[in-house]
Amino acid sequence: MKMNKSKRTGVIAIIVLAANLFSIAQTTAKTAIDERNVRAGMVFLAGDALQGRGSGTLFERIAAEYIGSQFMQFGLEPAGEKGPDGKQTFVQTVTISRKTFAENPSIKYGSASLSHGGEMLVLRTNTDSASGTLQKLNAGDKPNAGSAVLIRAREGDDPRAAMQGAMALASAGASIVLIEETPQWRGNWSAMSSRMPSFTASQAKPAVMVVVSKAAAAEIANAAEGTRFDFGGKLAPSKDQYTWNAMGKISGSDPKLASEVILLTSHLDHLGVRDNAPGDDKIFNGADDDASGSVAVLELARVLASGKRPKRTVYFVCFGSEEAGGFRARYFVENMPFPKEKLVANLEFEMIGRPDAKVKPEELWLTGYERSNLGPELARRGAKLVQDPHPEENFFQRSDNIQLARAGVIAHTVSSFGLHTDYHRASDEVKTIDFSHMTRAINSMVAPIQWLVNSNFVPAWVEGKRP
Repeated sequence: MKMNKSKRTGVIAIIVLAANLFSIAQTTAKTAIDERNVRAGMVFLAGDALQGRGSGTLFERIAAEYIGSQFMQFGLEPAGEKGPDGKQTFVQTVTISRKTFAENPSIKYGSASLSHGGEMLVLRTNTDSASGTLQKLNAGDKPNAGSAVLIRAREGDDPRAAMQGAMALASAGASIVLIEETPQWRGNWSAMSSRMPSFTASQAKPAVMVVVSKAAAAEIANAAEGTRFDFGGKLAPSKDQYTWNAMGKISGSDPKLASEVILLTSHLDHLGVRDNAPGDDKIFNGADDDASGSVAVLELARVLASGKRPKRTVYFVCFGSEEAGGFRARYFVENMPFPKEKLVANLEFEMIGRPDAKVKPEELWLTGYERSNLGPELARRGAKLVQDPHPEENFFQRSDNIQLARAGVIAHTVSSFGLHTDYHRASDEVKTIDFSHMTRAINSMVAPIQWLVNSNFVPAWVEGKRP
């Protein structure tokens, strides 16, 4: 959707006015989670005016500025970048280097050849060429340095889970990671072919990641282990794009505990406007995914800031570009504003706008509950947290928490629904949110989090469960 300058200015003016009105609504009920506050934040973040908060767009930035302005109103300290006046702000801008190819890339192995747009799609690379020898892995195996690895598709697999798995293999040393297509990949094959090849973050690992067709995957699976794979495709100069985080903090009050950090997060972006979406509605508002989590972070920030200052330092961060590959969370991990060893725990809030029929009413679930002792300890303090009822979906690896968990931080996602029928569709709108449930869900986490930010409890991984 294109907008001329005058129209864009008008939209921004309306958005700023609306944000001010919603701010007034949020000044009431200082310590309780009030449904009016929840509705106000949701209507703004998931309304059509923000055009679906597309990753790296003007509207993602507006969402970040709105959340930052709320942090300011609640009395948080700024934790973002410095503004033109030299003072710290509540927003952090990160540059993403996106590269294209000067020539169509390909992968050759044995007598076969795969070309971009044909039997493969290039997802990520920051190198003109790469080679690897085929290594066939079993579940839990580590790749050899310089290997080529195939990830086979499973029924119900989500592309993001496959991407997270590919990034884990790349980080562990694989040179080329090949992902077998899923129905979701196939449904977007033509569209992806037209907007690739392709993009990569400046901080990405130097591995090549591609999606391959089912036919190509079957052939690769039958190739002999040790077969050489060669990737080639000359990169054109980078084009810089930007994404934004909203960041605020409350400095700890206890001399011994103030250096320790509890991190409460969400992702503020969604899928934006998709002109090729079926039907008349092209705006993917992302009400549940993840305006609901961002409102939860806002409400928790408001409550914690309105009471006695916690003993530990608390950071509140709403990440940008989660939907585009977790760029902002990865940047945060690599550029923490405090020593990593001081980060005690992270709770990511995502998709809490609807109750899940697989758990009892009022219950939330924690991804990777069994991986650490954080969930059980929060449950002992009143949190209605249970194990993820959808283990087959690998949700633990499908949100921003995984970027922190792989860095050794105890990091989980709090959620209350799986992949409902509106997930990643234009129909994920405010009207589908159960506000009574959402309000109760946020409120149920207040007391346990207040305990966490005021205790000396340090969570630990369960033996053998660290990612």
